[in-house]
Amino acid sequence: MTLLKIIKNNLFIQNFVTRLVLLNPIYLELGLAKYKSVKKAMLITANDGTSGSYLEFGVMTGNSFNFAMLVSKKLEKVFGKMDCEFIGFDSFQGFGEIKKNDVHPFYNDETFSVSEKKVLSNIKKKSKNQKYRIVKGFFKDTLENKTTIDYKIDKARVILIDCDLQEPTRLALEFVRPSIQEGTVIVFDDYNFFKGNRKKGEYAAFKEFKDKYPEISFRRVFDSGYNGRAFIACNLD
Repeated sequence: MTLLKIIKNNLFIQNFVTRLVLLNPIYLELGLAKYKSVKKAMLITANDGTSGSYLEFGVMTGNSFNFAMLVSKKLEKVFGKMDCEFIGFDSFQGFGEIKKNDVHPFYNDETFSVSEKKVLSNIKKKSKNQKYRIVKGFFKDTLENKTTIDYKIDKARVILIDCDLQEPTRLALEFVRPSIQEGTVIVFDDYNFFKGNRKKGEYAAFKEFKDKYPEISFRRVFDSGYNGRAFIACNLD
């Protein structure tokens, strides 16, 4: 009897598998997907010898930030020392002022407010003597009319954009522009939300950025979890 026949004749098997899948909490599943994306981006850049900083916009609980530091140490055993500094940006109080075009039922301050003290303590504990910085504050205060040059950041190796909304994503992209080099990987964690609306969210901000700076070419390299997408800077004129 083939496997298909067994499943067709014993529906309890598919019922059991369904239950197993549902046991995995949705937020844990989303977190695991982001871990995989960070790992892919770090591996791609390590394999290509793309050195520079890891920049994360939207640290929240620090899960992906800590994971990036852990992955880097593992990869260095294979590819050698990369001397990567990890820099995270977050207010830990949510978004602050939300523009009309960014209004969304899930993206609000209550959902994304966390204990700053607890998160920073955990990051320090997990850093394992790696170089890192956390820039605290709303993006309009820490990023607007500033660039990586103002923070003494040279080149970016991996950029994780977990900003959810168009305006903070726009600010993050403008900020990192001088640090983008050939081989920089940008991971957008929430690229496909807002019901696929091309004029909203991270998608709209990235399109605006590419239209504004056509001298920087990007190539799609992989999808990130359920709703994200990653691109590599492949040509800078």
